This record gives sequence, structure tokens and C-alpha cells, in this order.
Amino acid sequence: MTMFEDLDLAEAFGDDFPAQDDPPRRHAAWITVVALGLAVLLVAGGLLWLGASRHSTPPAAVVTPVVALPALGEPQTPSDQISATGLDGTGVRTASTRFLGQTDLGRVYAGVGADDKLCLLAVPEGDLTSTTCLTPREGSVLELRPDADGPGIALVTTGGTAPDEADGWTETSPGLWVVPASS
Repeated sequence: MTMFEDLDLAEAFGDDFPAQDDPPRRHAAWITVVALGLAVLLVAGGLLWLGASRHSTPPAAVVTPVVALPALGEPQTPSDQISATGLDGTGVRTASTRFLGQTDLGRVYAGVGADDKLCLLAVPEGDLTSTTCLTPREGSVLELRPDADGPGIALVTTGGTAPDEADGWTETSPGLWVVPASS
């Protein structure tokens, strides 16, 4: 036996509720127009921003590796040569390497890699060569730091901006900058 009797909802709560046959009318057309309007404004704003950013800083002109680093146009000397094992896996052409200096990362060279990319190589004694390459542009700067907190080198090409001396960078030879390992 239950304490509650089966009551009709109308008997229990009265008949004061509005009929639910007609759901409240939503303005679906109005909501659609507002959503589409916002989408159009968002796309238009993005396109305007993209157009403005394109014209604000023109990309630097692509140049040949020799224009970016004139030393590559000079004849290769015996000190400019790297052993075949030192170049394994780097993609750098053997006849294109030029010695730049000696650093904590080993002997540092510049060279020309695949697709005429300008490359910076660090050849440590008894270890694998570290390499970074890029498409040479006016004012290119190649930075090589194999370990995040280790020593680093940077090659500043013709027209490039040198690294900040306040960050510990020092120029060891024309265009070649080094930074010691972080403490």
C-alpha cells in the first residue's frame, strides 16, 4: 500500500498552466542572420589584417650563397676542407666549405648545401658535425646551438644584424659570433 494516491496532474496542481501545443516562437531567422553577419565580419577582418601585414615588411630578397657570404667565392684552401666523414649526412658540397674559425663547438665552417642553401657547420674533434642551413637572403643570420644551454655560434651575412653583445655574444672573426655555455 502506498501513501500517495494516483492523482491526475491537473487535479494535483490545478489547471493554471498554458497549453504546450504551440512552443514558444524562436526567431531562428534572426539568429541565423546575426551568426552569418559575425562570420562575414570575422573573415573580412582576417583578410584585411593579412593584407596589411604583407605590405608592412617586405621579405628580404633571395640571393646566392656567394652574395650572402663573399668568402664562398674565394678559392678553397687546404684549411677550408672537411673530411668526407665530417660531411656525412649534412648535404653540404665538399668543394664549397670555407673555414671561419675555432670555437668551443670545434672548427666552424660555412658551405653550400642542397638547393643552394647557405650552411653553418661546427665540426668538433671526435664527434658528429652539427649543421644548420637556410635559403640565403639579404641580411641572413644563421645560429647554431646544438645544446640549449651549451655554447653557440652565429654567422651574420652581408647586411645582417649581429647578435646582442649584452646577451654574451662576441665576434671572433668577421661575421662569426660566439656565445659561451649558460651557467
